[in-house]
Amino acid sequence: MAVLVQLPRTKLYRIALLPLVLWLALRAGVSLDFCGKQPGYAFLNQALASCMCNLAMRAMAWVLVDEPYVKLDHDNARSSNGIADKANTESSTTSSNNIRSAMLNASDLCNNLRGIGWNWSKGVHIRSPTIKVESRLVFAVLSLSRSLLCMSIGDALDLCIRGFAPQGSAGWSIFDPTLPPIRRYLQSSIITVLVGFSGVSTVEMVYSFNAAACVVLFQQHPSQWPPLFNKPWFSPSLAKFWGRNWHQLFREVFVGCGYKPLESILGQYAVIGAFVISGILHDIGMRGMGHGDTLRIVGYFVMQGVGVALERLWRRLTGRRVGGPLGCLWVWIWQCFWGNHLVDAWAQGGMIARSELLPVRPFSWALNSAGLLASQGS
Repeated sequence: MAVLVQLPRTKLYRIALLPLVLWLALRAGVSLDFCGKQPGYAFLNQALASCMCNLAMRAMAWVLVDEPYVKLDHDNARSSNGIADKANTESSTTSSNNIRSAMLNASDLCNNLRGIGWNWSKGVHIRSPTIKVESRLVFAVLSLSRSLLCMSIGDALDLCIRGFAPQGSAGWSIFDPTLPPIRRYLQSSIITVLVGFSGVSTVEMVYSFNAAACVVLFQQHPSQWPPLFNKPWFSPSLAKFWGRNWHQLFREVFVGCGYKPLESILGQYAVIGAFVISGILHDIGMRGMGHGDTLRIVGYFVMQGVGVALERLWRRLTGRRVGGPLGCLWVWIWQCFWGNHLVDAWAQGGMIARSELLPVRPFSWALNSAGLLASQGS
């Protein structure tokens, strides 16, 4: 499928191949068990289910495109700051009009979720790196250091979250029924914020490690691994939170399968369709752990779409964009309110404070060495 989407006049072939791709993705997602019946490693099955769902959705998005995907020439596709330049896709392209070049580009396409260096990524916001690094070795060392730092931060956050969770390996609720309502929801909101920052650190950890590995082993250029997040905690609006400051790894799928099919009907409010697809992806991931919660997981993402739609309605009625300190406060309130239900679904499914996600726990090791966690363990 990744080869065919690069070649002209192959839409019928892609349509014919789609059922097989969907069946194979479903087969892999429901038949493989990566956790070995160990609850602490159930997140591996979640990752498998999410990957297979993303694979299936990308295949559907590739079936719907009319123009072939074109890989830009590496030297010309980078702007002066090392970021993929998508404004000039006609003057600097690497032809995929033959099977050999398409095969070589297919591996990059399958692993390049943001489309860096491809014509289809036009409109994807990619943050410029703070420091431009050309040396592969220096970039690899910096990326590994960042991965270790994010691992330590994630470990510290996980320890904080585990401090709220009851002992045991089963799922739990972030809403403590023994607390009065105000304290209960204050505590659940604190847990929700901690989980949000933990998610950012975990994704950054994996991304930075992969960046170092690909630059060293596959000789990719550092410009192919620009920053993933753009300080989402300072977002002045939900639109900027999701469209610019959050990672854009699944944007192709959400836009291709959720936004574009509804655009002719709902116009700018078709953004809700993109969030529905996002919710389905995350719900299927939790079902890989055996604990789906469609109402709360999909509901959270649907309400993010509703929030973005409300911001667009506000601009239409008042002529002003949502932004500034009040816009940032609006983002925090909206995220915390609906995020409580999402995080509770994750906690009850055994994903929060129960997973052995981190391969190494530097922060716990340091505290243990100092004797501060002797009674708790790591």
